[in-house]
Amino acid sequence: MPWTSNNKVMTALAVTALIVVIGFSPACEEPGEVMTDTRTVALEGAVRALVGIDMGAGELKLRAADQEPLLEAYFEFNRERNRPELEYDLLGDKGILKIRHARGRGINFGTTRNRWDLTLSRAVPLELDIDLGAGRNDLDLRGLKLERLEIDMGAGEMVLNIQGSHERSFNVRIDGGVGSARIYLPEEAGVRVKVDGGIGSVDLGGLTKAGGAYVNDAYGKSEVTIDVDIDGGIGSIELVRETAGKVKI
Repeated sequence: MPWTSNNKVMTALAVTALIVVIGFSPACEEPGEVMTDTRTVALEGAVRALVGIDMGAGELKLRAADQEPLLEAYFEFNRERNRPELEYDLLGDKGILKIRHARGRGINFGTTRNRWDLTLSRAVPLELDIDLGAGRNDLDLRGLKLERLEIDMGAGEMVLNIQGSHERSFNVRIDGGVGSARIYLPEEAGVRVKVDGGIGSVDLGGLTKAGGAYVNDAYGKSEVTIDVDIDGGIGSIELVRETAGKVKI
């Protein structure tokens, strides 16, 4: 039978499909036994730090503690590709820590176990950049010397606690995805919350409206002010003060 152009096309398509399958197979990973990893990152002389957390889908628990290392971390995962990567560098007196999933995650099949339990030091001022995926995220930042906090929520649920005393003013920016957020706010520091974008519902937790935003009783009176900007597509937000009841709108 003569070798036609159609035969050549079909052969090329078959070869291409085979290459795709061969290349795709290593990227597909079935779940295995749960693996664990523990990591410690020392300050190495840093007197302040920038911490970036890129979680992806899973369960994140973030805490503060009186400890010498900048980070104490415990990870659980059932795929090797979900083993986190940590990078730490010094830029002058500033430590820069990045915690993220390995590059080239590929496609996972079956049940995924992915849990990060992170503890940050209260010893130095911190800037936090947190990028979240689907899942439950519990961020208890009480006691941290926060200078800036930025959160990209993604999907799922987030609980953020910044209650307690604060020595300095700082800004909080939350870019929403879908899901819900509960934010615990301090009482002694002045708090101003501005909400923009497609928010489904807001529970103000006793804050009052002032100039296009919502403030607590200490706003304008306290030496410390926390400005919270919430932007975009969160299903619901609940603001919780250390005292007082809730007022719904």
